[in-house]
Amino acid sequence: MSITSDLLCNAASRRPDVALIGAGPVGLKLALDLADAGLQVLLIESGQQALSDAEIPDPARHAPMNLAVKRGLGGTSLLWGGRAVAFDPIDFAQRDWAPGADWPLADTDVRPWYDTACRFLDCGPPVFTETWPEPLPAADGLRLDELERWCAQPNMAAVHGARVGAHPHIAVALDATVLKITVAEDGIAAVEVAHNGERTTVNPRALIVAAGGVETARLLLASRVDRPHLFGGPDGALGRFYMGHAFGSIADIQFLRREDDARFNFHKDASGRYVRRRFTLDAATQTRLKLLNMSAWPELPELYDPAHRSAILSLAYLALRMPVIGPRLMAEAIRRRKLGDGPARIGAHLWNVLKGSPGAAWFAINFLRARGAKVRLPGFFVLNGAHRYAFHFHAEHAPSADSRVTLADTRDALGMPRARIDLRFGAVDAESILATHDAMAERLQAAGIARIEHHLPVNDRAAAILAQASDGFHQVGTARMAVDPKRGVVDADARVHGTANLFLAGSAIFPSSGQANPTLLAVALAARLADHLKAALPDLPG
Repeated sequence: MSITSDLLCNAASRRPDVALIGAGPVGLKLALDLADAGLQVLLIESGQQALSDAEIPDPARHAPMNLAVKRGLGGTSLLWGGRAVAFDPIDFAQRDWAPGADWPLADTDVRPWYDTACRFLDCGPPVFTETWPEPLPAADGLRLDELERWCAQPNMAAVHGARVGAHPHIAVALDATVLKITVAEDGIAAVEVAHNGERTTVNPRALIVAAGGVETARLLLASRVDRPHLFGGPDGALGRFYMGHAFGSIADIQFLRREDDARFNFHKDASGRYVRRRFTLDAATQTRLKLLNMSAWPELPELYDPAHRSAILSLAYLALRMPVIGPRLMAEAIRRRKLGDGPARIGAHLWNVLKGSPGAAWFAINFLRARGAKVRLPGFFVLNGAHRYAFHFHAEHAPSADSRVTLADTRDALGMPRARIDLRFGAVDAESILATHDAMAERLQAAGIARIEHHLPVNDRAAAILAQASDGFHQVGTARMAVDPKRGVVDADARVHGTANLFLAGSAIFPSSGQANPTLLAVALAARLADHLKAALPDLPG
């Protein structure tokens, strides 16, 4: 069927095999895999961005929802940079120093699904290591071989929208907003959908919610207002353990050999897709030191500070400030971070550009060409003669029941309670990040690779980490996976405990955040869920 907003009533009356809420990367992957197996899929996508507005008591901790999520075909991939990173085996292991971060799955349950996820995201093969050119002396658990991969094009609507729209087994209902999930006494779930001023009930054989971490929790919380025992009850895990990542910079990295910084630049692998190295510590070192997972990489100086005296960086800053051009060059959340909150100092940036105009112009031409290529350059990393850069960290966020999504007293235009978001970072996050910096610094120095030079005295560093701690782009853990329904919302097959045909997908079901961006794993688990449903659907009630 074609993508249209007029199919909802007809599709509902024919009772689809699967109704799927959310058309982001996870929803699109599920829809295509299920439809390719011959199942009739109703893909429901709201498209009404203002309905995602939420109450955020501490805006310094959580991005506004118009930057964090996107309603519409393709979902948040329309805001996404396209980074694809695999979770590490230790993320799935039992860690006594990371209470609550335990999965009912092992790495071996997940890894087979990375291949189809990588093909769907078009980020090359599921290869996440690249050998360092020579042996490392005294590395002692330091890893320089782990990779992040990048999608050729991050907008999944542009990549897959045409196939979804033309698929004979997919009906896409746009501008259709799910208001409530009803669960009958036999555990069968249905949905109430608002569409063109009318409300329709859809009774699929299976229902999957793939609406993002905040919206998935919000929908389930709103659906149990009249039946508070549902989905684990008021004392259960639903809405709790909200995680993202702690990221930022508290130090610089000074490379000791002139060729090593170039090894951390964006480059294409044999598949023709961009990859980039990260600094990490191996599982044995994390276990011995009782660390949460963290990765790091060299980053450019802050673009907004003209004291860098770089014509290229100042030109990049000025381009990012342009109302039309800037948003096209970079994901909006990253663009705003690069622009900073201080005064613009346009004159100083123009002076930098004038002093180095030939080189800056040549860089701009090549960057724009690469940015518009079929395989898009994901960003830029400008080498400098001093071989000194910001040391950017990206760290696991420890689960806490006090970090949560609840329902606010205010309501949206359709009468649904808005989400209230209380995202919290704590001392355990800062302490692990500091200890990981120390461990990496010791090993980098011993290996003759680099020095880590902190910006602040040791007693001020934890506060600096927590001052930077903010997320909302990686929405993890609000409907976590667990064997015990008292500790989680879904089981290892992503079925909501106590229901017969209700499943959840996306990073909402992750029990931990790891050091990796969540999209690749979320898509891999979506493929695993689709495979499970293909086999389980004949045995579902009704």
